[in-house]
Amino acid sequence: MKISDFIKSSLDASDRRELDQAMLFVCLAVDGTAKKMYPDINQVGKRFKKFITEYIDIIELMHGGLNLVETVFPFPNNKGEIGIKFEDIIYEKFRCSLAHGDEFPDGYGISIKVANGHQQFHIDIEGRAMTIPESAIFALGLTCVLAPVNADQKIGNDLYHYSDPINHYVVDRWWGNINCARRIMDFEKQVRVKIDFKNVWPIA
Repeated sequence: MKISDFIKSSLDASDRRELDQAMLFVCLAVDGTAKKMYPDINQVGKRFKKFITEYIDIIELMHGGLNLVETVFPFPNNKGEIGIKFEDIIYEKFRCSLAHGDEFPDGYGISIKVANGHQQFHIDIEGRAMTIPESAIFALGLTCVLAPVNADQKIGNDLYHYSDPINHYVVDRWWGNINCARRIMDFEKQVRVKIDFKNVWPIA
């Protein structure tokens, strides 16, 4: 399948409110895009997470409210080490679970938005897990669309679109246009809250 097929399938699944399936397809789009962007990186996880960190400004903008660059979540990674970043959560808890046909780890999931522009997510300190807002799916999808390596992609239907807090992006008109998108995104007014968990859980 092409990257455009994954994006189309993710948006179709989102419209049906099948968010786990939407996340699976968008993770496949990230996988494929990262492989094209970093051909010299053989490790899937390394290039997957590198893609997220490279476009974290856009993901933050659409995720809603959190400083995803500096916030370290007090949960164990797959090696049992406490202290995990957003890109680790997406790869380890969501992408790998879905790709291997497994259920999400206990406490992890995707929270449905309350209304347009009002996202929700839940952080369970005691259970050492969290949910992510459904806007994270759209954030990951839009970054794949905007990545220059995908400039040759097409869905062939202008009905497919993404939105950030102030802009609307018809997918087939925005493939590869990352620089143009960053010029119109409202980074200056976005809320970026860094959560410090050190008072509730020791993070190395």
